[in-house]
Amino acid sequence: MQSQASTSGPELRGSNITLEKITAETDVSNRHTKIVCTLGPACWEVEQIESLIEAGLSVARFNFSHGDHDGHKACLDRLRQAAKNKGKHVAVMLDTKGPEIRS
Repeated sequence: MQSQASTSGPELRGSNITLEKITAETDVSNRHTKIVCTLGPACWEVEQIESLIEAGLSVARFNFSHGDHDGHKACLDRLRQAAKNKGKHVAVMLDTKGPEIRS
């Protein structure tokens, strides 16, 4: 005997979880997962950073292997402005350049 298909998507056995419930939009302020984005020249403007924050950015990563300190400082200032504009807190992660090993 075949069971009828759910109108809201396939249902997992023994539960009331449907594909629709899994893929439905959720309130990103209520999640425990952190989304880390590396900020680079392609997304250093306030408007672009605001878009990332709206999309769920929670940690901004700066890669100190590339660029210079003045450029990263300017980007950090823009990140702070974007976070203030959106009324959100964004953590900052600095990926510093480690020692180079040469053989």
